[in-house]
Amino acid sequence: MIDIINKEFEDLIIGYISKTLTVNDLKEILKKLKTPGNAEVFKEYVRINYFTIYAMNKLDTDSIIKEINNRIVKGESKKNKRIYFMNFLKYAAVFILIFGLGYYSNNNFVIIDEIPKIVPKATDIVLSSGDDQVVINNDASQGKGNKIFSKTNLIQKSNLLIYNDSLELNELVYHTLKVPYGKRFNILFSDGSKVSLNSGSILRYPVKFLSNQKREVFLQGEAYFDVAEDKSNLFVVNSEGINVEVYGTKFMVKNYSEDFTSDIVLVSGSVKIQNSLNKTSLLLKPGHKGSVNKVDFKITETKVNTKIYTSWIDGEVIFRMETFDQILKKLERLYNVTIINNREESLNELFNAAIDVNNEDIEMVLEYFNKIYNIEYKIFNNKIIIN
Repeated sequence: MIDIINKEFEDLIIGYISKTLTVNDLKEILKKLKTPGNAEVFKEYVRINYFTIYAMNKLDTDSIIKEINNRIVKGESKKNKRIYFMNFLKYAAVFILIFGLGYYSNNNFVIIDEIPKIVPKATDIVLSSGDDQVVINNDASQGKGNKIFSKTNLIQKSNLLIYNDSLELNELVYHTLKVPYGKRFNILFSDGSKVSLNSGSILRYPVKFLSNQKREVFLQGEAYFDVAEDKSNLFVVNSEGINVEVYGTKFMVKNYSEDFTSDIVLVSGSVKIQNSLNKTSLLLKPGHKGSVNKVDFKITETKVNTKIYTSWIDGEVIFRMETFDQILKKLERLYNVTIINNREESLNELFNAAIDVNNEDIEMVLEYFNKIYNIEYKIFNNKIIIN
């Protein structure tokens, strides 16, 4: 049936699913659905080419026809209001964000926006201080200093926040920086220590470290620390029951909520890993990775190539002996997309690959998997469906 579908009818179906049809087009598709057999052609085409829609919703002819009529009514209503809104739109910016696989009509029929290119979500880097929040724009400063919180003498230079040590404080005041999927950001602490935050990470830290007190920060996600040496003031990274103690060193901490282990990779110096849940500890050596199992809380140590774990700082992500599912989760964070894996069989092999995030978009990465492993995919409104 699908092999002999009329090209005009096929274009109308695709336009209907992607919501790009005009009111006249909607009336035309409604007319075609009244022809015997065309409703079944419509449903069969959706079943084959847009399986996620078909699987999630029972497609019946009455629902389809009613949805089209609703769209026609809305389209004609919009046409009548267009002149009124034209002048208003000259002065107002309208942003629409559709989340999830689509929206539901009264008959629970899902419509998915289809676009040919993945557009990163407009998710902001957010800096919080108590009840105050500031949106951080990577490009806002264009290399110039932007003062954000006057009380803390905080300066933003491009993708770096700089905290001034000259600020006089008698008690700890905290900031929280949230870096969403698809972005990275850096902080220069008041003591000269520097941290790079990876996508999907949150860091809570004092705007100034106080003398004779631990330099303590709290991490969710992944970060690389270059800690300024201060033998009298211990630097501690807390991450869901894991404490990493240092005095001056370079190391990476990765602890996303979906990870089975909390990983600490030491580049130079020395760190002590402590598990506050069972009081076990490990003194890590340079060039080694310490992993804390989230089930039995055991700490293990492995010799590693540290570049594999820290290359993301420069925009290069290296996969070594990772499963397909592990790679998909990382791609979601790197490119700020949603990936739905509908493959019935799992890929048991382990993958080795390297991605230049700054120069390779998600389509290039997916095409690699398509060519090498015959993995097919479709793109729907910032979502990737793997079939």
